[in-house]
Amino acid sequence: MSFIGLESQEVKIQPVMKVVLHSNSEQLEEVVVTAMGIKRSEKALGYSATSVGGEKISESRTSDVMSALAGKIAGVQISATSSDPGASNSVIIRGVSSLSGTNQPLYVIDGVPLNNDTENSSDELNAGFDFGNGANAVNPDDVENMTILKGAAATALYGSRAANGVVMITTKTGKKNKGLGIEYNGGLQWSNILRVPEMQNEFGMGWSGTHTMLENGSWGPRFDGSMQLYGNVYQNSQKMKPYLPVKNNMRDFFDTGFRYSNSLSFNGATDKSTYFVSFSQISDNGMIPTDADSYDKYTFSARGSHKIGNLTFSSSLNYAYQENKFATTGQGLSMINSLWQTPRDIDVRWMENQDDPFNTPGYYYTPYGVTNPYYVLNHNLNSYNSERFYGKFQLDYDFLKYFKFTYRMGLDSTTGQNEFGTENLYALYYDGTPNGVGQGSSSPFSGETGEYRIRTSRRREINQDLLLTFTMPVNDFHINALVGFNGNERKYSYQQSTVTNLTIPTWYNLSNSPDTPNVTQYSEMRRLMGVFGQFEGSWKDMVYLTVTARNDWSSTLPKENRSFFYPGVTGSFIFSELFDDELKDIITFGKVRASWGKTGNDADVYMINPVYAASANSIAFGSLTFPLNGVNAYSVGNILGSNTLSPEMTTEYEFGLNMAFLHNRISFDLAYYNRNSDKQIMSLSMDPATGYTAQNINLGKIRNHGIELLFNVTPIETRDFTWDVTLNFTKNWSKVISLPEELGGETVIQGLNGGTSMYAIVGQPVGVFKAEAAKYDPEGHIIVNSSTGMPVAADEFQIYGDMNNRYQMGVSTRLSYKGVSLSADFDIRQGGIMYSRTKDNIYFTGNAIQTAYNDRNTFIIPNSVNEIVNADGTVSYVENTTPITSSNICNYYYDSTGGIGGDLQLVSKSFVKLRSIVLSWDLPKKWLAKTPLQGVRISAYGNNLFLWTPSSNTFIDPETTSFGNDLSGNYGEFSSNPSSRNFGINLNVKF
Repeated sequence: MSFIGLESQEVKIQPVMKVVLHSNSEQLEEVVVTAMGIKRSEKALGYSATSVGGEKISESRTSDVMSALAGKIAGVQISATSSDPGASNSVIIRGVSSLSGTNQPLYVIDGVPLNNDTENSSDELNAGFDFGNGANAVNPDDVENMTILKGAAATALYGSRAANGVVMITTKTGKKNKGLGIEYNGGLQWSNILRVPEMQNEFGMGWSGTHTMLENGSWGPRFDGSMQLYGNVYQNSQKMKPYLPVKNNMRDFFDTGFRYSNSLSFNGATDKSTYFVSFSQISDNGMIPTDADSYDKYTFSARGSHKIGNLTFSSSLNYAYQENKFATTGQGLSMINSLWQTPRDIDVRWMENQDDPFNTPGYYYTPYGVTNPYYVLNHNLNSYNSERFYGKFQLDYDFLKYFKFTYRMGLDSTTGQNEFGTENLYALYYDGTPNGVGQGSSSPFSGETGEYRIRTSRRREINQDLLLTFTMPVNDFHINALVGFNGNERKYSYQQSTVTNLTIPTWYNLSNSPDTPNVTQYSEMRRLMGVFGQFEGSWKDMVYLTVTARNDWSSTLPKENRSFFYPGVTGSFIFSELFDDELKDIITFGKVRASWGKTGNDADVYMINPVYAASANSIAFGSLTFPLNGVNAYSVGNILGSNTLSPEMTTEYEFGLNMAFLHNRISFDLAYYNRNSDKQIMSLSMDPATGYTAQNINLGKIRNHGIELLFNVTPIETRDFTWDVTLNFTKNWSKVISLPEELGGETVIQGLNGGTSMYAIVGQPVGVFKAEAAKYDPEGHIIVNSSTGMPVAADEFQIYGDMNNRYQMGVSTRLSYKGVSLSADFDIRQGGIMYSRTKDNIYFTGNAIQTAYNDRNTFIIPNSVNEIVNADGTVSYVENTTPITSSNICNYYYDSTGGIGGDLQLVSKSFVKLRSIVLSWDLPKKWLAKTPLQGVRISAYGNNLFLWTPSSNTFIDPETTSFGNDLSGNYGEFSSNPSSRNFGINLNVKF
């Protein structure tokens, strides 16, 4: 027998029976972990905080802790920047607030901040890669619970690093167990490609409608099935193929990826001590051929506590090792750029045999800026490995009945090494090959003399907290108070050495060059000190008021502005406590809440004073670089610091309504927030005649406001069967309120010089796209050239839209019958646009399905006119009758100045994804009664199984990006690797 809010009981049926159901306090009094590890009743919170159990995080068997939550939390946008194993996630809470700093939340593990910096490329256009972020080091199977704090009032105690929200991770600890306390999780996973661009299958190799034998595009004649020669001549031989489409060419290039993982933990407890030890391993070889996208991760964790009287010692030690390989993206001789530029009648799988001379770069079928993608995967180097230690030591002392003193010290230390190498293709293939000397300066090997780069980086963070808490009930009142000190020190350094002109073309070593290695060394250190306090009072567990305050001192700010203060206040009223029992049967719970708070965000390092760098000066026929004849010289950098910088300040208020009906069968949580981020720290452009090109300065304001809704319903609940449905909805409005007058009301966030770029523009949402556009007459007709029939470019770039989703929504459902459960999660995002070089690329090559419009016959652009300038200077318009010629059709699809402008490069970010499906079976307890097993669960799952996008986006997964996991990442992708779907099986055993 069971009932919501009461513990289930099983009794033997008798003629006369009485069953008493006892209250399930866990359901009615859920406890969440808030700032500084303080545990509070969920109903007491005056702000929005979402808590997720560890079982929900680990059930879909993702490699990191955040991917499993994508689409599940209102107000939080979680996106995978790449499908490459081990890549980072972007987590944006309540919109973008900072134009120049980070917008990622602070990660806190068991009360200690975790560095979440990303290891990614600084040259996304030519050598893009992403080796993941710091949070990837956490083993999902170690997580007991995660709480996401969203608003300024909720995060203020954590200081300036929490201005963008906090992800609080509470790990598992030892417990008293019926069995041995041993748990094993292990499984297998397969992956394959989720989205490849839709290609046309009507036209093949050639250009301007003519067949050629060396082309990288599909602008040739219509397929006719004839046998045709193609490619270069080698020893009087040449390749031949049928002139027919290879319809699954792109999809067939990719393999089925394979991952195996194992996790083992031991835990236990006595009245005074607890312990938890875990090991985990992941080996993942992705869907790209070879092991160029492999990922191996190993973790070890040990946690324990011991109590002596009123004194409790606890500690945590975590070790994580990872080793990545990443198939470099971007333009030039990258795997993906070469793949997308394969004509529709060339079977890319023919290129896999590296012993075939026609598949070597010197005799590859086309010399036009690409090469054999298999060769790139087999011969280029791009790897990263790191060792990470993080953990804490904590002491808690209870005294005088109501007081508790806590000292906590945390350490997070990482050493990583990245190796990058490209062969000396000029030495290998230029001389004597048609793609080398045969192309002269246009050869793809020109300037490709090889490069080897090794970079060793170190990060270390020390965090210390001193806390004094007071808790005391006074009749109907309950008082909690907290005061504390926080000290944080962060160090980062790297040393990078690079050589070019490799002597042995294929050997990656710093000594393998006649040139002196170019060595770069960098180091930084920053400190943040803070004092804080919190007071919470409650009356009859019905009315709650909390006041917080913190003052920080940051080493990255000028002495005059180093100190900054920010307060917060929250309140909640549980009005359902006023209802009688009969009304509570209908309205089980009701709470209104409100909060207001501020948080600061300090500057990056070295923004106050100008820095010095090794001197280099341009001269008439080259440059003068120091050291020169043993003499060194340094010059002031070109960015002027500011001794008046002050922190960015975010002010936010929030209102919420939380209600539950019919004993929690139906519930919702609705919130409205308004966040203003002022004093944006920016680099303002200056006249180079001053000796500087930019100055750091506080100017600019951004506003985000929106609504969040979390809705739960249990349509069916019986003794053996339950159906739950959860829906979350988020709508955020962003707006640039002000920017420096010197910027003319706008500034570039990310983009291409003279091309499509993403801007911050006053009065517009953050992340507006401006691009080349066609010219239109006053009535909206497109103006074309009367001679060519091609569009005429407008005088100025046009705004096409912005990066922001109009709304995002998640839908989750779970069916449970006895020990079997089936769950599914959908992630829905509507609106927003992004840049796509993949689209631009396959338009250029004539591979995109759109380029087969009208069977590539000549056509007149619909709704087009010609502009006529009359003798008196007036302008008139007449209907256009000039068709685009056959030779110009290809130009229409890739010439942004005379074609269709930004439409060539921008795509919609709307999508619907089936994020996960999980089918699990818990073996019946009676089957295990005579065994040492406490539980066995077998599950099958799939992640990112299906993707639906608008009909206009036949190109990419809108989540992918080449520009990192923060604001710039919203610009889009520059020939990024395609996304994948995953499916697997898993076994969970408890002893």
